Amino acid sequence: MNRKNKINFLKYFEPINIILFLFIIVTALFIYNINQTNEKIKNFNFYYNNVVKLKILYNEFNSFVNTKATFINYDSLISKMETTEKLINALNKEEFYKNFSEDLKLSIEVLDSEWKKKVEDIERFKSVNASIVGSINYILSLSSKVKLDYMSKNPNDILIIDDAISSIFRLFVNDKDGNSLYIKDHISNLEKLALKYNNSDIYFLTKRVNSLLMNLKKLNRIEQDYFSFDLRIVLDSLDKKLDDINQVNISKQQKLSFLLFISSTVLLLIFVYVYIKSIKTKDELIAFRYAVENSYNAIVLTDKNRLIKYVNEAFEKATGYSKKEAIGQNPRILKSGSLPREFYDNMNEILDRREKWTGEFINKNKDGEIYYENASITPIIIDNDLKGYLAIKLNVSDYIKEKEKVEFLAYHDSLTLLLNRRALQRDIVEVLNDCKTNNKKFTILFIDLDGFKFINDGLGHDIGDILLKEIAYRLANTLAQKHNAYRLGGDEFAIIFEYKHVKEIEESARNIIKKVNEKIFINKHSLHVGCSIGIAKYPVDGEDYSSLMKHSDTAMYKAKQNGKNRYEFYTKDLTNIVSRRFEIEQALAVGLKNDEFYVVYQPKYSLKTKKIYSVEALLRWNSSTLGNVTPEQFVPIAEEIGFIYELGLFVFKRACEDFVSLKEKLGLEMISINVSVVQLMQDDFMDKIENILNETKVDSNKIGIELTETYLIKNVEDILDILIVMRRLGFKILIDDFGTGYSSLKYLQQLPIDILKIDKSFVKNLTKNNNDIVKAIVAISKSFGFITIAEGVETKEQEELLIELDVDIAQGYLYSKPKRLIEFN
Repeated sequence: MNRKNKINFLKYFEPINIILFLFIIVTALFIYNINQTNEKIKNFNFYYNNVVKLKILYNEFNSFVNTKATFINYDSLISKMETTEKLINALNKEEFYKNFSEDLKLSIEVLDSEWKKKVEDIERFKSVNASIVGSINYILSLSSKVKLDYMSKNPNDILIIDDAISSIFRLFVNDKDGNSLYIKDHISNLEKLALKYNNSDIYFLTKRVNSLLMNLKKLNRIEQDYFSFDLRIVLDSLDKKLDDINQVNISKQQKLSFLLFISSTVLLLIFVYVYIKSIKTKDELIAFRYAVENSYNAIVLTDKNRLIKYVNEAFEKATGYSKKEAIGQNPRILKSGSLPREFYDNMNEILDRREKWTGEFINKNKDGEIYYENASITPIIIDNDLKGYLAIKLNVSDYIKEKEKVEFLAYHDSLTLLLNRRALQRDIVEVLNDCKTNNKKFTILFIDLDGFKFINDGLGHDIGDILLKEIAYRLANTLAQKHNAYRLGGDEFAIIFEYKHVKEIEESARNIIKKVNEKIFINKHSLHVGCSIGIAKYPVDGEDYSSLMKHSDTAMYKAKQNGKNRYEFYTKDLTNIVSRRFEIEQALAVGLKNDEFYVVYQPKYSLKTKKIYSVEALLRWNSSTLGNVTPEQFVPIAEEIGFIYELGLFVFKRACEDFVSLKEKLGLEMISINVSVVQLMQDDFMDKIENILNETKVDSNKIGIELTETYLIKNVEDILDILIVMRRLGFKILIDDFGTGYSSLKYLQQLPIDILKIDKSFVKNLTKNNNDIVKAIVAISKSFGFITIAEGVETKEQEELLIELDVDIAQGYLYSKPKRLIEFN
């Protein structure tokens, strides 16, 4: 190699060329890594969307199985099943496992296997459902022919056919066990009708109705098989695993991107420094310009007055400004106004010291869109003379938005999107500091829904979740702009706001109660909940987060004890009340196990015969730790914590057992048992009651079910069906405390009622000149054919007045206090 060629060769190894080469390599790696990141995100989104689609399709299949219809688009259903198969097959590929780990193979195999079972169940369901729809159409046609041809002059026989067909149709539409309890009677009547007419059409109609009933049972069994395994468990697990793996992959890529970015930045700065120090050739300048122009980072060069001299293509793409528009401008044209003045003062102070500044900009592009940049600005100093500044910036908008999303979820409730308990603690600390500094006052309203547990347990958590969303929406839209609403968990909410006068707090509390009290319609259910509000004020009720929350919670329990659906301010004596409630709640858990509960019976006397008509079973509690606790104290707490189910069944079973003895001793016609509305809303209530009746051999027509008027009317839509079923089985339905609620004639006509109990408050004030209310209740009762019972009778004068008013039965201390079984002679 001659000397000239050797010189040309060695110049490629000059420091500036080496630095440029390394910079290009690192930048290329950086761009490649970004592309890889995007590819991973793209792959994740593709498979994640597949899982989401599978969830949606699975919900649609569930809806199909849950729904019976006279017309179903099976072509659409088949298309969705084929789509589901394709989505599962798309997941069950080596490319998927290569990207997201072989650990997912088991989940996919389980998904595929269980889906094949679902397909079989759906096909069976389609077949039976189609057969049912065909049978229905045929039965309708044949019944019309039978009625027209043979029974046109026998309306009662037509009614038998209509009742039988109506009952089977109700079973088809409602699919409830309650319907099947009386459908057999209707079919039996239909069979008798066939014998009466001895007609083949009626025989065949009966046969088709029985066949339809068998198909409905078969359809129910298929539905049970279908729902025996929930694919959502697998899909949710797959969803989470995919997300976890993706987070790990993206985290690694981001770390590598940051490392490459730093390396690229360092190499670029070195390149600029060497270039400026050694300006030798035009080729070197061109090489530098080429590297900067093609950098993934936005690069800006300014003069010492900070006016732009140069921008690269990445800058143009990020900002929307062309080079021509940007050169000569101050970089402040990108300011969004989102950063405080102190931010820029600090940056300028560092740069004025000729030091490098690094930080994050929130800028605005030419179109007014906000974007985020990680930036470093370096003073360019040659021979101790400031020549200008070099800014290198990386667009991190996607990362920031994801970070903001995570922060949002950290401080917001995922169901209602209200601020959560963590946000409440953060905000109260800020408000406390502000109020202490500026001598201001603020309040906490602790809100707990009344009746939510009944709905959530009785109608299901899906209904409960929708109800909570609606309540959250109402709270958010009822409050003034200065108020903040929070969901603390379950059915608990909180509101904080500054105030000047107590009347502002009371007005807000009344508005909240009024708005929450409005009826909510969900899936054909007309629901009603109330709310109890506890109020604590700063600084009189506490000067820190813990004490204010504790005292507002205490006041809320006071509101519940005072009748619910109201607000109470915290006072110091409330702490003892809440402590008592906590003691009762703790003792309830062991009271039933320790046999501390017992049942007493108060007789009810016929005012005409003066003989015992029945007895009322009343629960009592002698706690080993608290002594005697009244029902008024422990029953509301038992209902709130869900313990009323066990207590109710205990009373029902003990009352049935004791009724056998009481009937022989006293010749009773019936025994009445108090039942909570919460119990009636339980799915298995009737099953457990029937088991008790079978064990004790007590007839249902000897038992009266007592329901408090106020709670009954609030939940009438949800328990009407079960009351009708109980009435048909022979139970007597009693309305307790009648006249204290807000019944209407509509409900008295609609409900299957046998007996009205006149509340003792009316009996207590009963005189010859003050008997209008009792007289009106008796008149209403007689018009509907109800028996009337007056409770709380204590004097002979009251008894005589009740006889004059034609009351049927009396109960009270005049006759007997509640007694244990052994006290009856």
